[in-house]
Amino acid sequence: MKLIGVRVTIVEPRGFRADFAGTSTTIRNGRPEYDAEVGVAARMQRIYNGKQPGDPKQTAEVIFLIPQMDNPPLRLALGTDAVGAIEAANNARRDKLLRWKNLSSTIDFPSG
Repeated sequence: MKLIGVRVTIVEPRGFRADFAGTSTTIRNGRPEYDAEVGVAARMQRIYNGKQPGDPKQTAEVIFLIPQMDNPPLRLALGTDAVGAIEAANNARRDKLLRWKNLSSTIDFPSG
């Protein structure tokens, strides 16, 4: 998108192997009452660390290419897991839209 000569791209990366949840992070066991959310997320980080599909070097190379593009995208998902997560979210949103389409369409003035 270009406004007043400024191009904007929203980069939407997912997991890549940069030791984010490794030695650079201390993940402590949380309180039992938060285990269903916080505990699950902490365990997922421990399990997922080192298995993320994204390569940080390739991610940086792509990010550096964006300003050189004549027509860069407004949004750019980076990584197969990012594409999958966005597709799933978009499909869920579409399903909800279609589920409530009839009700949503009842508020217009009558045609004619």
